[in-house]
Amino acid sequence: MHPATGDIETDIERNATTLSWGLTAQYNIDYLQSFVKDIGLSAPLSHLIPVVEANFETCLDRGCGGETSGTVNPGLIWFGNVVQLGLAAQIPINDRTGNDLGVLALVHFFVDDLFPHSLGRPVFGEPM
Repeated sequence: MHPATGDIETDIERNATTLSWGLTAQYNIDYLQSFVKDIGLSAPLSHLIPVVEANFETCLDRGCGGETSGTVNPGLIWFGNVVQLGLAAQIPINDRTGNDLGVLALVHFFVDDLFPHSLGRPVFGEPM
């Protein structure tokens, strides 16, 4: 029933059921230099993580079954002691996704490292 007029609404919006899925490939350069082979990179380059993410959405019904849209997002993440910064391109995989490139940015603060004595303690009682 429409709240303003009191008429009975007969329009039914039929949204398609979709499956959202994705994958990521990434490699920590610091891990490479510490545990595999030291390739001689110093900071800040030794704190990089090259990453490629792929995000997809596949329509399952309502006349669009099997159609997929999504993006592939190659980029770099840099990590420090209290922050993580990232930048990636956003590339559409087909016309259903769009034709324009995009940019994704990440700023992530590690709150437990910024305030080391504020988190991780019991609320009640004494720490063990």
